[in-house]
Amino acid sequence: MSNVAALLFDVVGSRGRARDARHRALLAAVEVANTLVTATDPLRFTVGDELQGIYPSVPDALRAAYTLRLAASPEAELRAGIGVGEVTVIDEERGIQDGSAWWHAREAIDAVRERAADPGYRGLRTAIVGVEDPFLDATLGLIDAHLARLRGTTVGTLRGLLEGLSNSEIAQRESISESANSQRVINNDLRPLADAIRAVSGG
Repeated sequence: MSNVAALLFDVVGSRGRARDARHRALLAAVEVANTLVTATDPLRFTVGDELQGIYPSVPDALRAAYTLRLAASPEAELRAGIGVGEVTVIDEERGIQDGSAWWHAREAIDAVRERAADPGYRGLRTAIVGVEDPFLDATLGLIDAHLARLRGTTVGTLRGLLEGLSNSEIAQRESISESANSQRVINNDLRPLADAIRAVSGG
């Protein structure tokens, strides 16, 4: 496979407590992402808490990344690395793959982990290697910084916006009043955040 986007996830603070609950949350989130986002090779677990999948394009991979991150929150916080390049199947029976897309995805995971160690960038969770686009990189950084400041309950409202639900539909799903949901949207600037996520993920 050429010109694809390989997507790797690992869990931030994966050695913390409540691993069973986190794993269950991740299983449910993977099912959501695989249902909502078309993949060349759907998301699946590899070793421990790591996940991987292959997508036709960077926007598709980003849509899967945000879908999975929001679906898993707050039980699991995820770091995403996207690598653009080729994927080669070296063992079809065992599903073993190689290629520049995977090398780049691993490089992206390592890069975002290293950069987030700087207190000024501690909210970063997403990186792409294999394409040069400083505007996209900056936008992803702003999205990550905004997501890092959302409380768990607010994430549900953001998910609803991204799914195209109305205010009343989101409020019903979140078991809150329509007024309370509107205040979540306004107080957390969720509409421009949803617009930015849609812009980079082709949603």
